[in-house]
Amino acid sequence: MKLFEERQWVGEFFVPGQYEKRFPGKIDYSIEDGVKLSYAITDKELPSESELVYGVLDTGDKCTLIGNFKPHRTGISVRNGLATRPGKVKFYFLAIGDFLEPDEIFVDIYFSLTTLQEFFCPQGFKNHEKFSDQPVFSLQTDYGLINIGNTGSFEFLGDDITAQIYSRDDDALERLSECYKSVRKEYPDSFFMLKKDIPYRIHIVLDAGLTMRGLYGRIKEIADLFSLLIYDPVYPDSVTLVKHTDTSDRIRIELYPSLVRDKRTIKFATRERFHFLMPITKAKIDLGAVVKSWLGLYKKFSTIISSIQNETGFRDEHSLHGEIVLYAAQFESISHSSKVDGKQKYEYPLTTWGCKKITDGLGKLFSTQDIAATGQQIGDLRNEIAHVGRPKELLSKLEMHDLALVSQYMQLTIIGFILDSIGVSESIVRDYQECFCPEP
Repeated sequence: MKLFEERQWVGEFFVPGQYEKRFPGKIDYSIEDGVKLSYAITDKELPSESELVYGVLDTGDKCTLIGNFKPHRTGISVRNGLATRPGKVKFYFLAIGDFLEPDEIFVDIYFSLTTLQEFFCPQGFKNHEKFSDQPVFSLQTDYGLINIGNTGSFEFLGDDITAQIYSRDDDALERLSECYKSVRKEYPDSFFMLKKDIPYRIHIVLDAGLTMRGLYGRIKEIADLFSLLIYDPVYPDSVTLVKHTDTSDRIRIELYPSLVRDKRTIKFATRERFHFLMPITKAKIDLGAVVKSWLGLYKKFSTIISSIQNETGFRDEHSLHGEIVLYAAQFESISHSSKVDGKQKYEYPLTTWGCKKITDGLGKLFSTQDIAATGQQIGDLRNEIAHVGRPKELLSKLEMHDLALVSQYMQLTIIGFILDSIGVSESIVRDYQECFCPEP
């Protein structure tokens, strides 16, 4: 997980076209703090302001920092008669591999996402997954081709296969060793390797090129979809751009974006999952149809996606009040789009997309077994929060834990609507909600 590791590089940096004003610096990267350049300029003539800073790192790699570099705004430090301008500046992206232009266009991008392994792994155990150099999923979209396939890491298998394989049956193990040596002898030019890992990687080939920011937007669209399907934060853990040159060379650019995520969110994004316990996997849905629908609708669902992608597991009174009002507005929007009577605007989403566990949970919190009454209570709770001076009858009865449950029940109802909208079957939606629905 390259993008989840803290990294540091030292090097020499300069603004494009001003190599004579180069200066030393250090780049720090972490998923919590993003990309940050610390530097010290001793020359009296400062580099110009720029959205790009080039560098040559201690690894020998060229790099490009993309952001806002304004050296004139730093302070001055004088020690022993030497004046320096030390500074620290955060950048949007660090691209390692070449000096890039501000409007550099790319058509090729490779990236991997957290949780992708368990979503795709048909056997449920990656050790049992057979490596293939062919895509396991391909889809032609309006903007280009999406391929998802294996990338494997291997180590050479030595002459003695029993060093990697063990059996209590000595005779069988010896027979296997003899067969292996026989094959090695018959095919002396072949190399046999032992699989260590078999992650999945996404490759997008665009019909028309995009800038780095535009490309990262494509990554975000797909990451957001998987966060919805998995119900957890999903972020890229490696990103590689391919730069095609006039000489037909291909330069690989390793991209480090400034995600700046909370530690608690990172913990959710990187925790272990198990294929057999996931209510939605590739085997259970028509992924091609779902992706196509998502790419046409995802902008409508940004609020809910943000709530999943920035999950911390922590709530306070302020955040819960905000969530409930926001989700109530989503209920209203769903009902309005379906031309439902205004009196049923909070009831309709529950009856249509709320599983029994959701409606029962809300009914228990609101002390009612009638969904229409539950919808009315949601409206009353929303009004108590949103309107100053409104009597706080429900708020005085519901504890913080109760409000957290109300919020999650409403969120899962809206997610049920979204999953239905992008082509996930009703039975899978119900399994998903039942899996993630909290007990009241």
